[in-house]
Amino acid sequence: MQGGVSVGSWLAGMPAGPLLGAVLSALDMDAVSDDYVVGVLQACGRQRAHVEGLYTAAVATVVQRAAAVGSEQYASDEVRAALTLSRSRARTECDFAQVLCLELPAVHAAMLAGLIDRDRALVFTYHLAGLPEDLIAAVIARVLPVAPGLTTGQLRARILKLIITVEPDRAEDQYEQALADRMVVGYLDSAGTATVTATGLPPDEAAAATERIAKLALAAKRAGHRGRIDQLRADIFLRLLDGRFHHLTRTQMVAALLAETSPPSPAGEPADTEPAEVEPVDIDFGAEGPVEAVAEVVGRVSGIEVRARLDTLAGLNNLPGELPGWGPILGSVARRAAGRQHSGQWRWVVTDVDGYLIAEGITRRRPATGPPGYRAEGGIVELAIPSTALAQLTKNPPQAWAKVITDIATQYQQARERDPAEKLDTQPGRRHPTNALRRYTQIRDRTCTAPGCRRSAVQSELDHTHDVQHGPTTRTNLAPACAHDHALKHRGRWTVTQPHPGYFRWKSPLGRTYPTRGEPITDPEGDEDPPPF
Repeated sequence: MQGGVSVGSWLAGMPAGPLLGAVLSALDMDAVSDDYVVGVLQACGRQRAHVEGLYTAAVATVVQRAAAVGSEQYASDEVRAALTLSRSRARTECDFAQVLCLELPAVHAAMLAGLIDRDRALVFTYHLAGLPEDLIAAVIARVLPVAPGLTTGQLRARILKLIITVEPDRAEDQYEQALADRMVVGYLDSAGTATVTATGLPPDEAAAATERIAKLALAAKRAGHRGRIDQLRADIFLRLLDGRFHHLTRTQMVAALLAETSPPSPAGEPADTEPAEVEPVDIDFGAEGPVEAVAEVVGRVSGIEVRARLDTLAGLNNLPGELPGWGPILGSVARRAAGRQHSGQWRWVVTDVDGYLIAEGITRRRPATGPPGYRAEGGIVELAIPSTALAQLTKNPPQAWAKVITDIATQYQQARERDPAEKLDTQPGRRHPTNALRRYTQIRDRTCTAPGCRRSAVQSELDHTHDVQHGPTTRTNLAPACAHDHALKHRGRWTVTQPHPGYFRWKSPLGRTYPTRGEPITDPEGDEDPPPF
C-alpha cells in the first residue's frame, strides 16, 4: 500500500531477540507502507531464525537430561511425547539439535543471532557431521560469514567444493562408497501415481542422461507437441526405461511422442498450445569446425557442460570441477567427463587474481591421452586457469597437454594485445549476439543473473539489459536470464540495470534493489581464511 506506517531503517538494524519480537508482535502489517514491508519481512526472518535457535537448544537440552536420568537410547522419546511427533521425526530433530549445538556451536550462534535460518543450518549439519574437527573449523571459517547471503543450493555447493579442495582423498573415498551403494527405488505417491528415483549415480553420467531427456523433450515441443515440457520429460524418461524407445532414433522418438495423445491438463489449467519459445543458438566450434561431426547416432551419449581448472584436467592437482546446475564434482570425475566431450566445444578462460575473467576463447587442440570408454555427442568443456598459473604451466607443460597449453597461451597473449570490443561489439545492431559475444557473456556471468538463481548461463536465454529496441547488442548490454527470470523482467515489472559490465542491479516492484554478480571462475589467489564467526 502507498502511504501507511513508516518503520524506517531502525528496524533493519535491530538484532533478533526479545525486543525485535515485541516490536513485530505489536506491528499492524496492513498499516506498513510499501517502502518498508520488505524490511519487515526480513526482520521476521531474523526473528524466526532466532526462535528456531532457541527451539533447537531446548531439544538438545532435553535429550541430554533425558539421557542422564534414563537411557541414551530412548532419550528422543521424551521429545517425541512432548511435541507429539512420530518416532522417526523425533529422532531426526534430536540428531539435528545435538550436532548443531554440540559439534557446530558457531553455526548455532549464527541462528540465535538471526543470521541463518534452520534450512541453512541443516546444510551445515548434513555435510559436516562426523568430519574431523580441523576440517569443520576450516569450512565454518570460510563459509559461515557469507552464508546469510547464499541460497541453500549455493551454500551446499560452497561447502562441498571446500571439502573436496581441503580433503580430496576423503572426498574420493566417500564418492566411491556412495557409488557402491547406488540403487533404484520406486514407490506409489498419495495421489496414486508413482515415483522412480535413482541414487548414488556418477554425476557426469546422470547429467548426460538428463540432458538427453531435455533435448528430446525440446525437439518434441518444437515439432508441435501440445504437452507441457515437464510432462514430456517424464514421458520420455519412462519410455526410455520401459523399452518402448529401444533402438529408435531421435526422429522416431519424436514421431512416436507426437502420435500419442498428450496428457490432459488439470481442470482450470489451460493447455500449452504454442511451441516452446527458444532463442536461436549457434555453437561456434572454431575456424576449423568441430573435431568430429555431430550426427544422429543411436546409443550416442548426450554431451554435457563441465568446468574445471586446466591444471586439474592435466592431472596436476585434484581441485574440484563443476557440473553447472548440479554443483561441485571430484577432480577425477571432471577429468573423465572432459575426456568424453572430445568432440565438443573446448573453451579456455584466463582469470585475474580475484578469479574473474580476463580473456577467453576456443581451442581446437586436444590432449594426447588415451581414449575414454565412450565419447559423447557435443558438449562443452571449460578450461579455466589463473594468469599466474598459466605462465608457470607454459614453462613446463605436461607432455600430453603441451599443445593445448601452448595454444591457449598464444591465444591469450594475442587477446591481451587488443581491445575486447574489437572482437565482441562489432555488430551492435544485431538482434541476436554473435557466437563470440554469446560465449563471452556466458563465461563472464556463469549463471542467470537474477538473485539466487543457479541456472547455467549456457542453459539460459541471453537478455538485453535495455530491450533490443532501445539498447545495443554488446557485452555491456547482455546477460543470461533463465526463462522464469526473463519473464520476471518483461512481465513481472522487475527492472534490471548493468552499471558496469557483469554487475547487475535487480529492482523489484516494491522498490527493493538486489545487486548481483557472477561467482568467480577460479578461486581468488592468496585468499586468506576469514576469522571464525
